[in-house]
Amino acid sequence: MRTSLQIILIIFFSLNLISCKSEDTEKINEPVSKGGDALGDVLDPVGDGLNDAGDGLNDGLNDLTGGGSAGGGSESGSDEDVPIIHTKFIKEIIPGIAGEYGCYLGADIKQTDDGGYIVAGCHAKKAWMMKTDVYGKKQWEKTYSLGVNIPHYLLAPWSVIQTSDGGYLLASHKGVLKTDSSGTMLWKIKGFPGNAGSDPNYEDVIEHSNGNYYLVGGPVSEQAIMVKISPTGSVLKTKFYGGNCVDDIFRSVIESNDGKLIMVGEKSHGNGSYPCAFYFRYYKNIWVVKTGKNGVKIWDKDYGGTALEKGQDIVRTTDSDGYIVLGQKCGHGGRITDCGSVYKAVILKINEEGNQLNETILPLQNMFEYGRAQALANTHLGGYVFVTASVPRERKNEGKLWIKKWGSGEKNMELKIWPNSDGGRSIMRTNDNGFIISDGEYMIKTDSNLSYE
Repeated sequence: MRTSLQIILIIFFSLNLISCKSEDTEKINEPVSKGGDALGDVLDPVGDGLNDAGDGLNDGLNDLTGGGSAGGGSESGSDEDVPIIHTKFIKEIIPGIAGEYGCYLGADIKQTDDGGYIVAGCHAKKAWMMKTDVYGKKQWEKTYSLGVNIPHYLLAPWSVIQTSDGGYLLASHKGVLKTDSSGTMLWKIKGFPGNAGSDPNYEDVIEHSNGNYYLVGGPVSEQAIMVKISPTGSVLKTKFYGGNCVDDIFRSVIESNDGKLIMVGEKSHGNGSYPCAFYFRYYKNIWVVKTGKNGVKIWDKDYGGTALEKGQDIVRTTDSDGYIVLGQKCGHGGRITDCGSVYKAVILKINEEGNQLNETILPLQNMFEYGRAQALANTHLGGYVFVTASVPRERKNEGKLWIKKWGSGEKNMELKIWPNSDGGRSIMRTNDNGFIISDGEYMIKTDSNLSYE
C-alpha cells in the first residue's frame, strides 16, 4: 500500500513538472530594405515551402481536433449559431462630426460573427472603432492613439477585420493595432515596421488561413508594400514591390484559391521617353501581383493603356478558379496629375495565372454624380456588386452613391442612392444576403435587391 502511494505521488509530481514547463515565444523582426536583397530572395522560396508544410500540418491537426484559434474563438465570419435577421437601415456613423478638421472618417465596415457590425475610422484626431448590433445600434466605441491627424479633405485609408479569436484588427495610414472582443487594445505598431517615422498607408488587411495577418499599402520609398504580422504582433516579413517610377501602391489583398496571396493596386508606367519625369509618373496601370505566403513573387501583371488606370478591389469568381478585378480609368484633365471630370469603371476577369479573360468598361461616369469605382463584393446568386466614391460633397453638392449589380442569374441594376453622399467606401455581403455599405459618414444596410428603405 505504501509503495503504491509513493508511485502515485511520483507520477503526480512528474505531470505537474511537465505542465509547468514554459514555452519559448520567438518574435521575428526582419530588417527593412528597399527592393529586397539577393540572399533573401533565394531563401524566401525555401521559407515558403516550410510555411506551406507547417500550414498543412496545422490544418491537419485542426481537422483532427476540430480546432479553431489558440484563443478559443470561433472562425471569423461563422454564423452557425446566430439567427439571421433581415434588416434595412441608414445610420449616421458619428452624428454631427462630418468632415471634422484633422480627421476624415473614411470608415470601413464589416459584419461580425454575432450578426452586428464593426466600424473603423477616425474621430477626435484618433483612430476609432465602434461595435453595433444587427440593427446598427451602438454597443461600444473606443479611440486609440495611433497618429491620424490629416486634413479633413484627404481620404485616409481605413480597414478593419474581425479576427478568428473574436477580436479586431484595425489598419490605417499610420499603422496597425489589435484589440480583444471588447475593443481593448492588445498591441499596436506605429509607422512602417523598422521605420516608425514612415507611414505605411495601409489600404487593406486579411487574416490568412495560416493564422497570420497580411497588410498591404504604400507607397513606402516609392514602392508598394506587404507586411506579414503574427497574431501576437511580431513582424514576420516586410516586402517591397514595383518602384520603377513612384507612387506604386496596393489597395486590396485576398487569399488566393490555392492559399497564396493576390494583391491589386496601381503601378506607374510613365509616358514615352520620360517614364518617371515629373507629371508623367502619374500615368498608371491596373496592377495585380500573386505571391507566396512569405511575399515571394510568383507573377505580376499590369492591365491598361496610356491613361490613368487604378486597381481598387478584387474578389474570387464564383464560376471558376479566377478573380474579378475592379478598377478606374480616366483621361488626364487640365493637370496631368489629375483625372478630368469623367471616369470609367473597369471590370477585369482573370484566371489563376493572371491572364485576362475579358474586360468590361462601363459608360462614362461624371465624377460628381457617380464617382469612381471603389469597392466590390459577391452576391449570393453568383453575381457582383460594386460601389463608387464621389468627391467630398463640400466641394460640389452633387455627390451620390452609385451601385451597380450584374451577373448571370442576377437582377442586373444600377442605383443612385443617398443624395449629397461622399460616395461608397466599402461594401460587404451580409449573412441575410443583403449588403452593408459605408460612405464615410453613414452606414447603409440594404437587402439583396439594394433596397434600403
